[in-house]
Amino acid sequence: MNARTTSRVKPTSLRLRMKEEARASILDAAEQVLAEQGLHAARMDDIAARVGVSVGTLYNYFEDRQQLLEALRDVRGRELLALLDAELERSQSSPYRARLHGFLRCILEHSRTHFRLFSLLLEDSLRRGASREGDMDRHLEMWREVSLRLEHLGRQGVKEGALRPEDARHYPAMLLDLMQGLVLRQLIAKQPAPADELLAPVLRCFLEGAAPRPR
Repeated sequence: MNARTTSRVKPTSLRLRMKEEARASILDAAEQVLAEQGLHAARMDDIAARVGVSVGTLYNYFEDRQQLLEALRDVRGRELLALLDAELERSQSSPYRARLHGFLRCILEHSRTHFRLFSLLLEDSLRRGASREGDMDRHLEMWREVSLRLEHLGRQGVKEGALRPEDARHYPAMLLDLMQGLVLRQLIAKQPAPADELLAPVLRCFLEGAAPRPR
């Protein structure tokens, strides 16, 4: 690559990075304003003021509040997947049970970090009685990605003898149903609980069964 080519690439990369950082700042500010004012009371003007830009600048990034909300939902989903991948990478030399604990803990901690946002989104969904076009597709795609990671992790559990191989295809769905139930229960109650407190019975029931042990 010659000097002239480099000079063309660097400014473009810098502008793109600055635009991505500005977009992330807007989304962070939007989540703060939504958490404080509620999903329907928050205005684009309030979000622009929080991030320190004009409302016109805000509309350069998002056409309206609904598009901003969808972007916020999507970016938080991608952040969860990145957290799960980092946890799987970090724990790759650990036994299955420890890795599963860390994986599920990431899901609960992420929901706790963005608890107010997810509570508002749930309230909006219940109020409308039906998801907007694309909401269900996003949800299914998200859990499909998480399921693939659990499927990969489950192969380690089978190899170590922690899981029965004949039921392996069902394990990701079982775990995701459990986790979704835990998160929804907290959101409906508007009361987040410590992740480890919730995970203990989940892991115990999933890995050891719920039947009493013989004495």
